[in-house]
Amino acid sequence: MMSMKKYFSQYAAIFFVIAGTVSFDASALTVKEKIAESPAVKAAIEELVLANRILYDQNAVDGYGHISVRNPANPNTFFLARSIAPSVVTVDDIIEFDMNGKALNGDVRVAYGERFIHSGILRNRPDINSVIHGHAAATLPYGLTGSTLKPIYHMSAFLGDGAPIFEIRDFASPNTDTDMFVGSIDLGDALSKSMGLQYFVLMRGHGYAVGADSIKKAVFRAIYAIQNANIQAEAMKMGTVQYLSPGEASRAQETIEKTVGRPWQLWSEKVIRP
Repeated sequence: MMSMKKYFSQYAAIFFVIAGTVSFDASALTVKEKIAESPAVKAAIEELVLANRILYDQNAVDGYGHISVRNPANPNTFFLARSIAPSVVTVDDIIEFDMNGKALNGDVRVAYGERFIHSGILRNRPDINSVIHGHAAATLPYGLTGSTLKPIYHMSAFLGDGAPIFEIRDFASPNTDTDMFVGSIDLGDALSKSMGLQYFVLMRGHGYAVGADSIKKAVFRAIYAIQNANIQAEAMKMGTVQYLSPGEASRAQETIEKTVGRPWQLWSEKVIRP
């Protein structure tokens, strides 16, 4: 009969052989574990949750719409809520995705069908770290009528020469009659291609997408693009519109976007206040 000492010696040897073949994979950590491990990830996700509430409060999204942020600890992944209304998003609702829109860490919760908007822009635009998609009614006419959404004042100077339009019919195959959703990797790449080097793109018959190098700036751009759309529509009723020149837009953007923390403070206090 094998002695207890010999038995445990053999058992321990087997254990250490097995353990030696197993390497630790940081990417396998859950979102909660990554929050606990990284202050930068914790801060990014908490800001992402707050941004969802702000966007809803400011009518940039409604029951639909979403915002993402690139993982500050791994630029090849991003965080986005599960398929849920923006106004009720919490830290527990956040999922990590790769740049093909695939959920990581074995997360099987229902994801937004248009997460490919985020993966496409974030993969193709390394200068962008946060993407927002919404369906604000004020922006829709500019994707339908041939009237270009252009910067009408300094707050929306990031619109530059005017917002490009993503025409899904130009990229859908084999049938151009789609459901209008950016529901695949290919369509996400096509949207990013239409966006080009701009920060705001209209989606004909659908909505808009906007990006920036930070959550705060992306939220700023979404809110003020919608305001621009409303002001421009009113101005066009009155006569010839004087838009910002390219030089004015460039200089105004550089100045105003240094101050995005100011409206962020206002918006965040409004949604945090009990």
